[in-house]
Amino acid sequence: MDEKDSFLEEVHLRDYFRVILKRKWTIIACFVILVTIVTIDSFRTEPVYKATCQVLIERENPKVVPIQEVLSVDARGWYRDYYKTQYEILRSQELAKRVIKRLALYNSEEFNRKPKMGLGTIIATVRYTIIKAISSILSPKKEKTKVYHQRSLIQAYVGAYLGRLNIQPVRESRLVNISFYAYDPQLAAKVANTHAQIYIEQNLERKFSASKEALKWLNKRIKEVKEKLEKSEQALRKYKQAHDLVSIDFAESHNIRVQRLNELNTALMEAKTKRIEKENLYRELKRISDQPEMIESMPAVVANPLIQQLKAEYIKTKTDYSKLSQSYGPEHPKMIRLRSEIKELKAKIASEVKKIARSIETEYRVAKKQEEALSKALEEEKKKALALNEKEIQYNVLKREVEINRTLYESLLKRAKETDITENLPVSNISIVDPASVPNVPFKPRRGRNILLAMVVGLTLGIGLAFFLEYLDDTIKTPEEVERYLKIPFLGYVGKVIIAKDNPYNPDLVALKEPKSHIAEMFRNIRTNVLFSTSNFPRKVLLVTSAAKEEGKTFLTINLGITLAQMGKRVVVVDTDLRKPKIHHILNLKKHPGLTDILAGNDVLESVIQDTELENLKVIPCGTIPPNPAELLSSEAMKSLIDKLKEQFDFALFDSPPVMSVTDATILANLADGVIMVIKGGETPK
Repeated sequence: MDEKDSFLEEVHLRDYFRVILKRKWTIIACFVILVTIVTIDSFRTEPVYKATCQVLIERENPKVVPIQEVLSVDARGWYRDYYKTQYEILRSQELAKRVIKRLALYNSEEFNRKPKMGLGTIIATVRYTIIKAISSILSPKKEKTKVYHQRSLIQAYVGAYLGRLNIQPVRESRLVNISFYAYDPQLAAKVANTHAQIYIEQNLERKFSASKEALKWLNKRIKEVKEKLEKSEQALRKYKQAHDLVSIDFAESHNIRVQRLNELNTALMEAKTKRIEKENLYRELKRISDQPEMIESMPAVVANPLIQQLKAEYIKTKTDYSKLSQSYGPEHPKMIRLRSEIKELKAKIASEVKKIARSIETEYRVAKKQEEALSKALEEEKKKALALNEKEIQYNVLKREVEINRTLYESLLKRAKETDITENLPVSNISIVDPASVPNVPFKPRRGRNILLAMVVGLTLGIGLAFFLEYLDDTIKTPEEVERYLKIPFLGYVGKVIIAKDNPYNPDLVALKEPKSHIAEMFRNIRTNVLFSTSNFPRKVLLVTSAAKEEGKTFLTINLGITLAQMGKRVVVVDTDLRKPKIHHILNLKKHPGLTDILAGNDVLESVIQDTELENLKVIPCGTIPPNPAELLSSEAMKSLIDKLKEQFDFALFDSPPVMSVTDATILANLADGVIMVIKGGETPK
């Protein structure tokens, strides 16, 4: 931080301190008033005692019927809602009514007394009166019957009771603090404990009531489920009787059916293979039925032992016939016999081939019928298996319904017995952990804390109000503000002139009539600053003006002229306020002729200048008030007059109109060597 920044910070802090000093009585007034009010109220307010009873609220089971498959609950969300519900029950009007009735609080002095009129009581009384008045205006009038009055009275007691009750859960725990405020410390403890006790009793009553309702509902459901179970058992029994399923074992029956189907399927495949084999052989036989030689060459024929035997005999006989034919003739008995045997063998072979052909056809037809029989048996077995499956499905449906109904019935019976037992057991999930004890120290008012807080708030409020008033005040008040906002040097300030009533002289001539006064010394200080400011560059013509009227510019002009003249300087005071001139009146001089007469060419300077009590102080009055002041002041005659004044006098002081009112001061400022701006402290805006 450089020297310039340090200086600015020092100035700012000094400004704050100056505001505090300036507005010190505002700060002191706020401080004293607030501390006094709070102190009086703290000592007048009747002490209030607070008694606290701590209660533990355990979790409850969130299921009405403990059957996981039937009912499922989000326990975490249920517990959160459960505790919120319990807190609201603790604040309920019904619970408050029970406590009031049990302790007969409507007869107690606590609820029927008139407390001392403290600040809070006054505010509450005023608020109640206003609300009651508005309600009586807006609401139609009702005939206040005895019942209506009694209800209103009860409601008033309940409202007063709940207004003193405070329910505060302990964070991250299952504990709740039940606090009650009262003027009587013993009553505060008694009410807090009674509130907790009745809350526990009410919770037990709610449980008993819920158990009764649950038992009633369970009995009704048991009756319904029992009827349903009996109907389902009867339906199962009838179905078994109708389908001859009294002693059947579906698992064993399924095994038998599967085995039978496998056997039939295997036999069918074998029969089908055999039928195809026989069919192919039969078709081949049919194809060559008109070719005996081809039939004889068929494997089934060739492989026949009898055919083989007959063919062997045939070949042998044929061989014998060939051999004998070389020795005998065709008619030889042996040759005839062999031909007869050959013919007989051929006939046997042909006969046997026909038998084999018929056997092949028979075997084919038997194989085909056997295949068809097995296929039919397989289809019949499949139908029986499907029928058995359908029976089993329906049987299982009926059996499952019986089992479900029986399970539900047994569960409801068990729950009903548990509920019946629970109803007679006074078990509560709520208990008092720490009973309320009689407090020895009042909860409020805390006089020391209240007074200390009032001191802090009063001081803060006073300082804040001081700065707020300073913020609203946009006037120039200090020399620093003059230099900061106007960017011009500060020449000095003049205090308020206070003259005794019996003093004969004009207070505007204080520098002349009271040269030893403090005010006169202030003007001499201003004179000194003016002389120092003109030492390097001579400023003979000085314009004295202000932002607005009645700021003391004429007062300053005259007294500055007096102090300069007392120093031996030749001074002329010119009244350039051509609209509302005052100088001639203050100095008791003639108004005519004057400045306007010179500018109009009607008189010369020498005939217009008037003497005063001081030899070196001369005055040029305004003269005749013209219709065009601005034109006269900006004329060449005015410039010529200024030149003459510079030659004849050391200083010429021009008293001009305010800057904000007319343009005269602006015109003269361009003609003068310097301008003295008069500011009325605390009134001239920035």
